[in-house]
Amino acid sequence: MKLVFVDFEMNPISKERRQIRKICPGEIIEIGAVKLDEQAQEISSFKEYVLPKYATEMDETCQELTGITMDMLRQADTFVPVFRRFLDWCNETGENDYEMYAWSENDWRQLHNEMRLKKINTQADRVSWMLGHWQNFQQIYCNLLGLDNIISLDKAIETTGEPFDGQMHDALWDARNTAKLYMLSKKKEEFRKVMDSIIEVTASSEPLTFSMAEAFKKARR
Repeated sequence: MKLVFVDFEMNPISKERRQIRKICPGEIIEIGAVKLDEQAQEISSFKEYVLPKYATEMDETCQELTGITMDMLRQADTFVPVFRRFLDWCNETGENDYEMYAWSENDWRQLHNEMRLKKINTQADRVSWMLGHWQNFQQIYCNLLGLDNIISLDKAIETTGEPFDGQMHDALWDARNTAKLYMLSKKKEEFRKVMDSIIEVTASSEPLTFSMAEAFKKARR
């Protein structure tokens, strides 16, 4: 089974659209993802911008963080066709033959709410599979380190002693760095060094002996 690591960049919907925001407070403006094979090697990537339906300008903070402008988005398709292409990409190596990972619970919640807003059938086979085979790798990683509180992706990379590859808040690079942490977590000796450095910093009294299976079980939806 393949592993897909995904990240979404979102732009908030205006507060004037109160009824819309009750369903979904923001819209996905970029989807980035990498696919790993059974040996945890990257074999494919996906990156597309998404034209929002309920915004004609970018939130200032969002634009500053992501570097995405409305001019860039005007050249893109809207959410439904981009999401369909993303589904096709996820399934190109085998129908429903992957597990999905993202850094934080927010991406799953955003996708689910936006599909409701834009009338995508969440019970359709491919969509249902994706939503039902989604892992919160942020929680998994923090469980493995024995941390009580979750940490950001850039802080998690910092614990490894390695630089953040690419640009932060770029969906593809955020997904790729999440995959990088996953690959590290499979290397026992290297990951032990990360755990030891966390112990020194936090002086945690919690046990740091979670197995990967235990961590996944705890974080699974």
